[in-house]
Amino acid sequence: MTYSKKITVLSLVGMFILGTAVLAQPTQQAEKVSDREIGQFASSLQEVQQINQQAQEKMVKAVEDEGLEVQRFNEIQQSQQAPDQSSDATEKELTMYQATMEKLQIIQSSAQQEMEKKITDEGLTVMRYQEIMGMIQSDPNLQQKIQKHLEE
Repeated sequence: MTYSKKITVLSLVGMFILGTAVLAQPTQQAEKVSDREIGQFASSLQEVQQINQQAQEKMVKAVEDEGLEVQRFNEIQQSQQAPDQSSDATEKELTMYQATMEKLQIIQSSAQQEMEKKITDEGLTVMRYQEIMGMIQSDPNLQQKIQKHLEE
């Protein structure tokens, strides 16, 4: 299975690890990021990305293990998210879909806990990690500093 199919599954499931938390925008009072925090963030980011990739692989496997093809799972997911859209899913497919969703929630929860632990083990709070993640999106200088740290 290709990586793009994995991303499709996850985007339609809405189970990106740390969800909107990772994409949270910085608060208005977000302070500057210290050199120490850059190091902590870079280390955390690498670990979080690894956990995220492993979780994505587990999620795709869970879909396939339930007997659904990824494309069919995505179709059912889309129909479930749009109440006005009719679904041609059979009762058996809906049962497999529901069982898959339960497995995905467990995988997502476990991965999120693991990521949060990695972040705090590096000396950051999850909130501070989120703030820095938000700042990276709008601060090219901070992006460069973190990229440099990741390359070391």
